Amino acid sequence: MKFIKYSKYVSDPAGEMSMEDLLNALSNYLLQSGFQDSWYFYEFNEGEQTLEQLRQAIQQALESGEMLDENMREQLEQMRADGQLDELIEKLIDRMQQENYITVDQPFDRSQQSKLPGQTGEMQQGQVKFEVTDKGLDFLGYRALRDLLGSLGKSNFGRHDTRDMATGIESSGASRQYEFGDTLNLDITATLSNAIQRDGLKVPLDLEYSDLQVHQCEYQSSCATVLMLDCSHSMILYGEDRFTPAKKVAMALSQLIRTQYPG
Repeated sequence: MKFIKYSKYVSDPAGEMSMEDLLNALSNYLLQSGFQDSWYFYEFNEGEQTLEQLRQAIQQALESGEMLDENMREQLEQMRADGQLDELIEKLIDRMQQENYITVDQPFDRSQQSKLPGQTGEMQQGQVKFEVTDKGLDFLGYRALRDLLGSLGKSNFGRHDTRDMATGIESSGASRQYEFGDTLNLDITATLSNAIQRDGLKVPLDLEYSDLQVHQCEYQSSCATVLMLDCSHSMILYGEDRFTPAKKVAMALSQLIRTQYPG
């Protein structure tokens, strides 16, 4: 005889947590420019990001609690008390890899730790590098664009997304007679009207070449756009990192150009 055993549902915070919210919370870390303040002088780091640094950034994001609801905060507190916070962070990193937000260049292999003299497994694991994928950069660019333009509020009516709601209409230009080479976007009403005016209302209705009317729209030309960032010393002059905000604006502009004005 077959038995069915029911058990209490155990939630998995790593599986329930939104990757988009996590990436948004990590955006400042992922987009940092590598300028480190050291005794009032800025030193440039090569920009290499390690998994250990990513773990610390995720832990700070979780501890801030800004991306979590009340129920998730309670689960996080319980996991911290049970010593399961590190396991949660590892699962989140695995999800970021599985969903193609990051790639790990040199996966840590415990079987190789004895082959490198003078280094422990923890040291090797801390040196593993990762990179943000194109999918992750697209998302960060989208969020940067939304944050920049979403704060405009209700200005003059335009095409930029805001946090406000409004009604709107879609208008198009007047139709004209079809010419060879035109996109065959027929104005059905005007085409049938021409045929009826020419030959009267009857069935079947004979259409001729001169009856065809096509919709007109604004001509859109192609354009190549180049975004350039100033990498001179003035970007970190007087101990202020101006390069990271500039990089965020550049990513937002890149997202705007590629999505709203392709070609």
